[in-house]
Amino acid sequence: MKMIKVSLITFGLLVGTLAFSEPPIHEMTTTNNPHPAHPSTSSTQTAVDDVITILLDQGFAGAIIVILFVWTYRTDKYNRASQKENFDKFVAVSAECSGHMASVSARLENIERELEGMKQLEILNVRKG
Repeated sequence: MKMIKVSLITFGLLVGTLAFSEPPIHEMTTTNNPHPAHPSTSSTQTAVDDVITILLDQGFAGAIIVILFVWTYRTDKYNRASQKENFDKFVAVSAECSGHMASVSARLENIERELEGMKQLEILNVRKG
């Protein structure tokens, strides 16, 4: 029983390899020549056509690449908008805090002056008494 399973798996792998393998070298050179006899002029349109052809040749993987590109573009666009909104909020909060900190700083300076005045009065009272 184990021998039959192993032979079926081996046969399946062999058939799968033959079915999805590349064509023989002599067929590749005649049909899929990577260097055409007449090179085409390059332009933006041919580059776009080449990219589209490459993606279509990839099939499912090409579709995944396109979907991931669109998803990444939208996510990046959303993140940039969110980042700008958060930065604007940060600037507003920072300006508000700066105003409050200036008020606290002025109050602390007033308290320091009053403490210095009290110390001087205490020193004068100690010397007199």
